[in-house]
Amino acid sequence: MKKSLYDQLFELSKTIKTLTSIEYLLDWDQETLMPSHAIDFRAQQKALMAGHIHKLKTSSKFSHLLNQLIDLESGKVLDPSLSPAQNAALREWRRDHLQAIKLPASFVKTFTSTCSMAGNTWIEAKKTSNFSHFAPSLTKVFQLSRKKADLLGYQDHPYDALLDLFEPGMTVAKLTPLFDRLKTALTTLVKTIKSQPQIDTTCLKGEFNSELQIQFGKKILKAMGFTPEDSRLDLSVHPFCMPLHPLDTRMTTRTHHDDILSNIFSVIHEGGHGLYNKGLPLEQFGSPLGEQSSLGIDESQSRWWETRIGRTKPFWTHFLPLLQKDFPQLKNIQLDPFYLSINKVSPSFIRVEADEVTYSLHVILRFEIEKALLEGSLKIEDIPTVWNQKMQDYLGITPSTDAEGCLQDVHWGFGLVGYFPTYVLGNLYAAQFFHAFEKAHPDWQNRISQGELGFIREWLRTNIHQYGRQYTPEELVQRISGKSPHESDYVNYLNSKYKEVYGF
Repeated sequence: MKKSLYDQLFELSKTIKTLTSIEYLLDWDQETLMPSHAIDFRAQQKALMAGHIHKLKTSSKFSHLLNQLIDLESGKVLDPSLSPAQNAALREWRRDHLQAIKLPASFVKTFTSTCSMAGNTWIEAKKTSNFSHFAPSLTKVFQLSRKKADLLGYQDHPYDALLDLFEPGMTVAKLTPLFDRLKTALTTLVKTIKSQPQIDTTCLKGEFNSELQIQFGKKILKAMGFTPEDSRLDLSVHPFCMPLHPLDTRMTTRTHHDDILSNIFSVIHEGGHGLYNKGLPLEQFGSPLGEQSSLGIDESQSRWWETRIGRTKPFWTHFLPLLQKDFPQLKNIQLDPFYLSINKVSPSFIRVEADEVTYSLHVILRFEIEKALLEGSLKIEDIPTVWNQKMQDYLGITPSTDAEGCLQDVHWGFGLVGYFPTYVLGNLYAAQFFHAFEKAHPDWQNRISQGELGFIREWLRTNIHQYGRQYTPEELVQRISGKSPHESDYVNYLNSKYKEVYGF
């Protein structure tokens, strides 16, 4: 029996997705296991793979199949027998295809190879805290990113073209006023907290074995719903989650001998990403219906688990005794002091280890720098100076080294320009989602204190994960919360929580 046009398109798309997962596997290996001298060959491998994937995405076969199902110019679906979900898949396939055909294969190969090399250079530069070592590579990345924006096209700002790749429909015009309002609210809250008596965190001091930290992280992941049969946790310079397939989630973390919390919250954060990957419909792998709605929605899942669950008293009612069993040096800590300690607000240099209140300020800083670099109002060599000044303006601290300043994130090295804003959007989306979750589960705190986490995972799967890209980010937020994306729920949550934590 001849397959339908839709099934033929799905089959071709599944081939592309499978090849993309192999590309992801090369990335994962480069960050975890690959010998450093293999970087030149790895860059060639990734360029070859990216070129082949791009060739399939832009092939006449793909275009022909798609054009028989949806008008590429108008977006009108041509097959009335398809379901609303299939219509949504066609909408997203069309969107991806129209973007892909704007990028020449030679450009895709060059961009991929350049970023692979730059990512490795970043690792070396970070080790020696030497931005000047990374600057030539970063110059190439931003030159190519600007070219990518020009190839993709935009109306108002080159940043819009890149931002749209990660958060469909988002623009500088929408983000700037949103971030300005949020920046004002957060800096005001930070100043208020600074005027209060500060929380003593000496109870968390100590030496913590790295391997034991990893094992405890795996216990949390097990409680969240992972098994060794469908996931891995490894070490890397910068924590990440690589979603190869719903049955293959690769997560990494990093440990510090004198800081046990860094690994714990890193694991919970990446676990949130991983659960989104696990929760996508397996039968839709290869279709847009089997992919994350956006990077902002994806980030809402990691920030949800890390902050709205992992930094709560009910969570540690259950997990603190387990932590104390594995690390006896913490045995005398009581729950209340521990809870206050893990929620201390203290402006710090490293974004991934920042407290809830200051976290988004780190991201807004990066957004402003990226935007300036793309529009040409900032030069690469001036990044450390501008970075340090913004850190002082927004957080009241100045990095003493490039490693704790502008070299701390891997994103620019890998060409992920336009990605950072999704971290803030994830916080905002998570706040709106959590408001709906609390209504559905008013007893959530009691259940978590008993060690139950499965009901949270299922609520997220039912309301978010199972739909893939059926709904746009804005539609999904509206569908769950009844409101368009906004910052009010997030700001209200932070004000309420930290008034209680600091007693003002």
